[in-house]
Amino acid sequence: MTGTDDTDRPVDRFESARNTALQHRNGGTCFHCQDGRCGQHAWAIEELGRHPGGRKLLRQLGLLTSSDSPSTQEGQPR
Repeated sequence: MTGTDDTDRPVDRFESARNTALQHRNGGTCFHCQDGRCGQHAWAIEELGRHPGGRKLLRQLGLLTSSDSPSTQEGQPR
């Protein structure tokens, strides 16, 4: 295994998304922010929305309402 083999692990993406969302709470910014926009923050919100723990964090930060949550449990047939 090389050093690049583990750079795209789901846990690393989740942690990066979590850190980005927390950095931006209450109007915070990061080095990706330009002209009042941040592609990294948009990515983070999308990434966190894919995970139950991420959706919980988004709700805590006021970035996700219960109506934004999927209506079916993940892994369950519709």
